[in-house]
Amino acid sequence: MNKHHSVCLPLPNNPIHSPIPMPFPILRTSFVVLSEIISLLEPNEIVTASLCSKKVRHLLKNHYQRRKPSKWRLSMFSWGLVDIMTRTVSKRINVMMARHISEQEGTEHKSIEFNGYKGTLDKGLPILYFRDHVFGIKMVVDYVTDLFGLDIYGFTTGSDGLWAFDWINNRQEKLLGGKGLNKNPNYALNEDKTDDDVLIVRNDVSINARFNGKLGPPDVLLLDSDAHWVTCDYLMKSDAIKLFVSFSKLSELELNSFLRHWRAGGSPRLAYLKVRFDDEDTYFVNFDEDLETFETKAWTRFRVVVDDDCFEIREDYIIQRQDGVKATIHCGLGHFTMFVWHSDKN
Repeated sequence: MNKHHSVCLPLPNNPIHSPIPMPFPILRTSFVVLSEIISLLEPNEIVTASLCSKKVRHLLKNHYQRRKPSKWRLSMFSWGLVDIMTRTVSKRINVMMARHISEQEGTEHKSIEFNGYKGTLDKGLPILYFRDHVFGIKMVVDYVTDLFGLDIYGFTTGSDGLWAFDWINNRQEKLLGGKGLNKNPNYALNEDKTDDDVLIVRNDVSINARFNGKLGPPDVLLLDSDAHWVTCDYLMKSDAIKLFVSFSKLSELELNSFLRHWRAGGSPRLAYLKVRFDDEDTYFVNFDEDLETFETKAWTRFRVVVDDDCFEIREDYIIQRQDGVKATIHCGLGHFTMFVWHSDKN
C-alpha cells in the first residue's frame, strides 16, 4: 500500500518570491510519484521548500539520503554564498546565503524568519542575516550540506576567508574536490574535462598566508589578483597541474631557478604555467646556459581553454626535462607561458 503525504512544494522551474510559509500547491500523492516530482526541482527550489516546515525538510532530506545526487557539487564562498553545480561548471545554482546584519537595512525583498534569524527572499534565494557573519556562513553551509547529504566540494575565498580551510578540514574527511578546492565556471581549462580541481585566491593575500596542504594539491591554482608574494619557492611547492599567477614580481633569476627545478624532475604534474608580470613591459628572454633551451618559431595547438576559447600557441623556446619530457616556452611582453607536453595529457 502506498503512503501518501501532504506537503508544500514549489512548481518546477517556477521562481518563488513569496515569504515562508509559501502558498505552494498542496500535494497529496503516493511516495513514488512524490519522489519523481522532487527529482524535477532545482536545488534552490528544494532549499526554499525545505524552509516551509520541519516535516517538509525531513521529507526532502530523506529523499536525498536515499537518492544522493552523485554528480552534484556544492561550493561555498567566503562572502556567505552557497551554490550547487548539477551537471557541468556552467550549470551552477545559488541556493542560500548568509550576510551580516548591517546589510539588511533598506532591503525591499520579502521577509522570512528561520530558527530565530531574520532573512529575505531575493528571487527565490533565501538570505539570512547574522551579527556574527562567520557563524552565519557556517550555519548556512551546514544546513545545505545536511539537506542534500553532500560534502563541501569547492571553496572560493579572499584573504578574509582563510579561517575556512581548517574548518572544512575538521568537518569532513573528504578533501575538497577530491584533490583541490573549487570549480570555477570562467576557467574550463581542458576541452574534454570540466572538473579540474581549482584553488582560486582572490584579493590581497598576506605574504604570510600559506596553505598547509591538508586539503590536498589543487589541479589548477589560480592567483588572479595581487600575487606579489608568490616566490620561486612557492611555485616549486604548489604541485599544481595548471598554474596562473597575475601581477607577479618574479625575476628572471627566479624563473630560471624554477626551470632548473623542473628539468631535474620537480613539479612533475605541471602541464601549464602562465605568469603575468606586474610590470607590463617585462620581457623574459635570458635563459641560463645550463637549461639548454633552444629557439624555435613554430606554431602548434595546445589543448588548453581559457574563457571557453581554444587557441593556438607560438613556440619561442623548447626545454627538455632529464626524463625526456619537453616543454614549450612562449615569451610575450608582460607575460611568460610554459606548456609541458605530457604524452597522456596533451
